[in-house]
This record gives sequence, structure tokens and C-alpha cells, in this order.
Amino acid sequence: MSAPGSSGEQQSPPPGEVWLRRLMQVLILDVCSSVVIGLALTVFRGTLWLNVAGALVVLAALTGALFYFQPELARRLLERAVAALRWAGSAAVWTLLGAAAMTAVLLAVLGVLGLRDAGRPCGQPLGLRVLTGPEMLTPLRDAAAAFVDGRRRHGCRRYTVDVVPEAGPVPVYDGFTGLWKRGESADSRRLYGPQPDVWVPAAGSEYDFVPKSRNQAAPGGDLRFVRGPSLGTSPMVLALFPRAHRNVTDTNAPLLAPSIKELLDRIARDAGRRRGIARPVPETSTPALLATPALYDADPATPPAADERAASPGDLVAPDAVSLLCRFREQAARGLDPPEDVTVLVPEQALYDYDMGRPLGDRCGPASPDSFVSAKWRLYPYYAPGLPTLDHPFVQVKWRGQDTAARDAAVRDLRDWLVRHPLTAQGLRDDHGEFPLQDDSGEQRLAGLQRLVGEHVLPYQVKLATPIDVQGALDRISEARPKVSVSLLLDLSGSMGGSAEGGGSRLARGTSFLQSLVAQLQANDRIELRTFSSAAPPHDRAAFGNVPDDSARPDQKALVTGRLQALTSGGSDRSLADAIEDADPPAGRRHLVLLTDGQVPATNPDLDERAARLAGAFRNKHPDLRLTVVVAGPAGCGAGPARRIAAALARRGERSCVALTGAPEQEQAAQLLAGLRGGR
Repeated sequence: MSAPGSSGEQQSPPPGEVWLRRLMQVLILDVCSSVVIGLALTVFRGTLWLNVAGALVVLAALTGALFYFQPELARRLLERAVAALRWAGSAAVWTLLGAAAMTAVLLAVLGVLGLRDAGRPCGQPLGLRVLTGPEMLTPLRDAAAAFVDGRRRHGCRRYTVDVVPEAGPVPVYDGFTGLWKRGESADSRRLYGPQPDVWVPAAGSEYDFVPKSRNQAAPGGDLRFVRGPSLGTSPMVLALFPRAHRNVTDTNAPLLAPSIKELLDRIARDAGRRRGIARPVPETSTPALLATPALYDADPATPPAADERAASPGDLVAPDAVSLLCRFREQAARGLDPPEDVTVLVPEQALYDYDMGRPLGDRCGPASPDSFVSAKWRLYPYYAPGLPTLDHPFVQVKWRGQDTAARDAAVRDLRDWLVRHPLTAQGLRDDHGEFPLQDDSGEQRLAGLQRLVGEHVLPYQVKLATPIDVQGALDRISEARPKVSVSLLLDLSGSMGGSAEGGGSRLARGTSFLQSLVAQLQANDRIELRTFSSAAPPHDRAAFGNVPDDSARPDQKALVTGRLQALTSGGSDRSLADAIEDADPPAGRRHLVLLTDGQVPATNPDLDERAARLAGAFRNKHPDLRLTVVVAGPAGCGAGPARRIAAALARRGERSCVALTGAPEQEQAAQLLAGLRGGR
């Protein structure tokens, strides 16, 4: 029996509650459907919240119209949808529970595997050796670091990439033709670098300069090259410091000057008196070597010898562009003013690194590009069609006994990675001479340099200019500059085995300096080597360390370099005056470079009398001889026998004594040789 007022069936809710429940169901369905539709539309176009809002308005209008005109049909459709959702909801719950369980199991398995892999020691990564010019060290090292990081497996490195600088086209030529056999000693590693797996020359003409074997394409040879794609292009530019740039810049002038001559004339007219073009030493800098003939040809009325005299002011001699640019940074840090009276010849990419404050190879670290000092020393590039474009080809080097499948695969992996991640992100242009304004990550690349130097400075595209061949450039420079005849006189006494500044022995430091000097000589220069100590008189031409005077051809330079590497110290001091007289250099204009640790007065008795004899009878016999004493010991040129002997044969205006410093030997050798050629 039922209670009063009750029935055996469930009572229907009041009409108001029914409509409220149906309204909530409709809202939930409409909102969920709108989100799904909005997500689907966002895949193609638009913003998520706008798509959701639009779909919700449309669905709400359709639902309202359906309830207004067909309320019974709308009620039945809503009840069926709710019933279907209840069934689907139960199925979805069980499905989600199963998926959660499977996910937990999978995560547990992956965690166990991860712990197992983390506990394992990493294997030895395969090391790759990359040789390139000093200007390309920073971009290639950044790219190599990204490559190594991107190729990690289970947190372990698969590769290491060591990027080292080359010492110029001639040492690279000697290294490859000699199969790097002289690269075992510490001195030679400083000159040649490690035996490379990859070589990125400045231009294809530098690659063509190195001789290839006749069976270059056949496997099994001692050395084979596989030339790959260009890694990016960089035009050579003439750059000015801010004050000169303000006087020269013209918003109405084209960004690319009609010719080098017109550009140089415009700079000379508007920037005031010029001291010359600061150009790296061509023998040690391939970019400078390839650009120098273009400067010679700019004005046919000016002989190349005059152009050569105007290049490389004495205080700005540097072996490569990064050394020159680092000298500017060093002077800026000391609060000096920039040399506004010089024009700077560098690759655009090196100028990008300099102005953007990036590290410059091994020479100097980063700087703040937006600081007042950096703005004061900023360089502004100028372009002309005759200046060559560097194309930086990727060259795989295969050595006998090292050409394994794993190494070959690693080199090809690096090459493919560099193709997919081009060096346009490092300040280079693409194969068409263009620079991208912005990439997908928002990185501005060369456009960042445009922000610093101004809008009307960098052309979007530079027409590619093929450089002259390396041998042709060397011949042109050899014809234009003064010839030098150098006699090297090396102290081999036991004290040369003492420690030098920066580590190593004084003899090792001195022979490394002399090797760099020999490497920068041209074929029509002359070179001889003499050694001296109490056990090795310099007049004994048959002694092992002595090499007779001859033209500085590759075989003569190789002979001198080989002897320098094989020398050891021994015996007591031989007085410097006796060594110079016994050397008796050949007649004619001759430069005598005496390298010693300075010695002491005890081993140079009657120093004043001997110095007077040098200044008298010896000078009369050799009126055109110029003596330069290079001191590798701690005393330097300030005191001791070295200073007295150098002063005895010094001529007015000539620097007769040089002390080796902590700077790279290659840079110091370039400065000394420039002084010998120019009479400075």
C-alpha cells in the first residue's frame, strides 16, 4: 500500500527544473562542440578563441531556433544525445583507465631503461679535425658545437670536432704536399695544425692551389680530397671607422660602388689624407692574398709597387684579419682613438664578428657591441664589384690508414648537417650573395649588423666575383714588393734550453719564430741558416745546422724548416761579436737576423772593443748589411750584450733589436719581415 499522496512510479520533476536541466545540457553540448570545432579550424587558419566564439554563436543560434520552432523534436534529440553520451562516457572512463595503466607501465619500463643507460659509461666519441682560415674559426666552432650537441645519443657525445686555424696558403700547400710528415713536433703543430679530416679553405682557388695526385679518384692513395658544397659566401670589403664613414657615406650613392678605383677615389676625396690600406700579410692570409691583385688593378696608372708600399702601415702589420681586428679591440680597451686615416681590408664575415662583439678566433674574446667604446671603434663596410668573394668549400680529406667507414660516415654527417644548418646564421651570405633578413627562429644574422651600421650600408645582394688563382696572386705580389735576402744566425748554446716566457724552451720558441718567418718568404727571396755555440762555429758550412744561401723556393724553405726542427742546444756561449764576424754573410744588401737568449757579459769579454770593431772594419766590409737581434730570453733588449751589439751595427731609423713576446710567433714574424721589406 502506497503512502498517501504517492504513487508507485517516480514523480516527474517540476516543469521549471526540466527546462533548467535541458538548458544546462544544451550549453554543455554547445560549448564542447564549439571547442572541438575551434581546434579543428585553428589547424587551417585563425586564432583559437575567435574560432571557438564563432562556433558557439552559430551553434547557440541553431539550437535556439530548433527549440523555438520544433520543441518536441529538439527534446527527443537532446534525450538521445544525453543517453548516447552516458554510454560513451562509461566507455570513455574505462578506456582512459586502461590507457592510464598502459602509460604507467610504459613509463616504468622507460624509466628502468633510462636508469640503465644512465649508469653505463659513455664510449669514446669519434674525433674529427677541421682546418680552416683564422677568420672562419668562430662561425665553424659555433656550428660544430651545435652539431656535436645535436648528435648526442642517450646523453653521450658521438663526436668531437676540433677546429684549428691554417697558417696561410703556402704552409697548407707544404703540409699537404709533405703529407703532414713535418707535423709531429710541437713547433710544427703550431705551424701546420693537426692532420685534418675536413678542410674549409677560404675559396675554391685555394683548394685548386694544392696539387692533387693523379689517382685522386682511386681509393688507397696516401691523400685524397673530396670537394663538397660551399658553406656560404663572404665578399671582401673596404671598411672605415666612424668619423671617416660620416664624411664618405652618401644616401644617394649606390651601395655597390661602380669600381674599386671610384670607391678609393671617393674615400680619398671625402675622408681626408689616407695613410694606407690596413691589409693582413698576404703570405699568411688567403683572403688578403686573393684581394691584393684587385687593389693593384684598381688604377692602371699606379704601379703595383706603389700600391704595395701603401698597404699594411708598419704599426698595423698582422698575419690575418682576426689578428688585425683584435689589435683594434686591444687599442680600444686602452682608451685610444681609432686610426681614422686608414682603410681596412677584411672579409665581410670577419667584420660581422668584430662589430657584433663576437670572439675572434683564438686571438681575442667577446666584446659588447652596444658600448660606447665599441661604437667609437666600429667599422663600416664598403663594397665594390672588383673585390673577390670567398666561397668556403667543404673539402673532405682522406688519409691512408685513417679512411675508415666510421670516419667517412662522420664527415658526411657533419657535411649534411652544415648544409641543413647553413652558416648564414654566422654572418655569411648564401650561394647567390644574398643574406636572409630573418629566419624561422627570429635570428637576424647579417641584419643584426645592419642594425648597428645603418640601413644604407649593407647591400642585400652582392654579385659574386671569382678570385684570382693563388699562384697568380703570389706572383703578382712577388713582382710588386721588394726582395729580401735573409741570413738566419741561431744561438745553440746550452742556455737556449732554458725556459721561455709562456712555456717551452727558448730554443723551441726561437725556432718556431724562425719557421714562421721562413714560411712567409717568397720564391724570389733568398735564405740561409747558420748556427753558433762553442761547439758549432758558424763559418763551418758543413755543420748539420747550416744551410747555404739559395732562393727561397719550396725545397729550400723545406730544408731550412727541417733543420730548424732537428736542432738541439748544447755547448757554452760563443760571443755575439765573434758569431757575427764568423758568419761573414754574402756581399750585397743582406739582412742578418741573429736569434739568441741575450747571453751575459761574462761570455762576451772586451764587449766595447768588439762592438767598436763591428762598427768599423766589419761595417766597412758589409756596408749594406742590416742586423736585427731577436732576443728569446728574459733580458730582452734593455741590457746585456745583445743591446750593445745591436747598437753597434744599427743605422738611423732602423729597429735593430726585437724581443719575443707572448704574441703568436706568426704575428711577430710578419711584423719583422714587413720591417725588413720596407726598411722600417
